[in-house]
Parts: sequence; structure tokens; C-alpha cells
Amino acid sequence: MSKPYVVIMAGGIGSRLWPLSTHQKPKQFLDLFDTGKSLLQLTYERALQLTDPDRILVVTNVQWVALVQEQIELLHTYQIVSEPLRKNTATATLYAINKIANLDPAAEVVVMPSDHIVLETDKFKQTIQQALKYSRTHEDMITIGIKVSRPEVNYGYMQYIIDEQAAPVFRVKTFTEKPTQEIANTFHRSGDFLWYSGIKIASIHTMLKMFDALLPDTAQLFEEVRPYLNTDAEMRCIEKIYPQCEAISFRQALLYKAPNVRVIIGDFSWTDITHWQEVYSAHEKDYMENAVTGSKVAMYDASNCVVEIEGDKLVVINGLDSFIVADSPKGLLIFPRNKENQLRNIINEVKRNFGDKNF
Repeated sequence: MSKPYVVIMAGGIGSRLWPLSTHQKPKQFLDLFDTGKSLLQLTYERALQLTDPDRILVVTNVQWVALVQEQIELLHTYQIVSEPLRKNTATATLYAINKIANLDPAAEVVVMPSDHIVLETDKFKQTIQQALKYSRTHEDMITIGIKVSRPEVNYGYMQYIIDEQAAPVFRVKTFTEKPTQEIANTFHRSGDFLWYSGIKIASIHTMLKMFDALLPDTAQLFEEVRPYLNTDAEMRCIEKIYPQCEAISFRQALLYKAPNVRVIIGDFSWTDITHWQEVYSAHEKDYMENAVTGSKVAMYDASNCVVEIEGDKLVVINGLDSFIVADSPKGLLIFPRNKENQLRNIINEVKRNFGDKNF
């Protein structure tokens, strides 16, 4: 049995982690946890546990190709799926799986985001292998769901049908995108909801069939250029069709509509790094519960803070409790953690007043 292809989605901007994450260098290329490795590099290491280096593709925007090449030197040119325009995750995924179909139409594929932290990698590998085993005998798309441990409003939720006879693969009943706090509280209490991790597993045949049914116009565009993918003519063809492709998320295009979506519960430590709160939660803490990244940071009478300092700037913090302090060449953010839900609106106002060049 040949190993699967792994598609790493690395085309997001991560604007909620400003000032570290910017258009010039989004969050997937950052070392937010002082490990010496970016989120993308950590994701690539997980991918290597599932397959061979030549069966890993990274999807990104054309402006970040050099960053991908710098951070993952083993990638060949054909393994970098370079989008000329940002068309959201459905079109980005479709581009990657058509490249794989051109190489191996019988392949299996694992699609996963580049902005997750997974600590229990052995359990992660076992879960993906369970999904691959199931996909070999079923024309279903398998997602990985994470047990809900708190009423989080920034994640997507899946309701699943609890059926012990069907374990470990369950049928997905409903999807909910970023609920209100009241609804998140209900989901947390109910016991039959999971967080949607963004990880998807299926055969290439199943993936293409779903796109043909649910995103037919864009699927037809890629079918026409598929023979030219992985050749010198690829970018010319992609630049021609991309303006005509629909800009829509994978969830909206496929998952919310497809009848053949299944879920396996991922029993491993997982965090989706979308907000500063997730950075704080996944980060190691000092004895005052501060999560600090920076080579010269001195903390005095400070607690429960997340501090991210780029470079070797000397930073002294005194008297803060539960704050976000993030400093980069693009800006400085000092913001209370318990008001992070207000941050996006404030940043949008700052952009209107000062322009986009620092974002």
C-alpha cells in the first residue's frame, strides 16, 4: 500500500496575531513558542510521520513561496502549490488535489492546516491512520474532531451521531461556524459536539467527485488544465483560470453540503493558533503563569501575560496582569487578554487611521 499525499494549507494571513503576523510574514512562518521552529516547520514534521518527503505539498500564496522554500528546504518546486490570487480554502485545496491526481489518480490525501500545535504526535499519527484505513473502503470524507473542553466561540463545531457500533467513525449531523457564547455553552454541555480541526482525509477520487458535485464550475476549470499541472506550463494555465475560480471556504463549499462526511475523534492535545488566547494556552508558562517568547525579557510583578518579542530588544515589564504584549518591527501591541474579542475592530480602526503598510 503506497503512502498518502499530505497537503499543508499555508495561505492564511493570521491578522488576529498582529503585530507579529503580517502580510509580509504570516503566523505560519513564525516561531511563536520559542522552539526554534515555525508553525509551518512543526506541521511539516508531523507530515513526515505520515508519508515520504516527496509526497508532501504546501499550498501558499505566490508572495510567500520564498518563505516556504527557506523554511522547508527539502521541497521541490512542484511541491509548492503557488496561488496567484487568494481564493480561499476550497479552490486552494482543489488546486492541490488536481496536481496529485495528475501524478497518481488512485492516491489518498490528508489535508491539514499549518497553524496547529499538536503535542501528542503518536496519537495524532494513529488517528490519521485510522481515517486512511476507513477511506480505502468507503467513498466518504473523514474529518478529525476534537473533544470540546470549553465553550470556545472562535472554533467551528460539529455535531455527531453517537453510535458505538460505528466507532471509531461517526456520521456528522450538523456544522456550526463560530457560535455565540450562549450556543457555545450549550454545545459544551451537550456532549455530542466536537471542534472541527480542519483536517480532512479521503481518496483523490472521492475528493474530486465531491468537488464536481458541489463546486462544478471551478472543478471544470481545473479538469481542463490538469494535464498541464506539474509541467512548465502549469503557472501559465493557473494564472489564466484563477480569476474565474470561486472564492469560498472548504467548509462552505463542501462540508456543509456533502452527505458523505464522517468524523473520527482525535484524542490528542490540539490547539488552533488563531488568537492570542490560543498562543497563551499552548505556551509553556513561568511560575507567575506568564507565556514569554523573547531573548531579553525581564518580568517583574507581572502575571498571566502572553509576551512575544521579536529580535533581541531588551524589554522590561512591571505590574501587568493578564495582558498581551507583542512587539515587532511593524508595531507594538499592549492589550488586556480578557478584551481580545474587541481587538479585530480596533485594528480595523487603526488601519483606517494610519493605513495598511504596518499590517
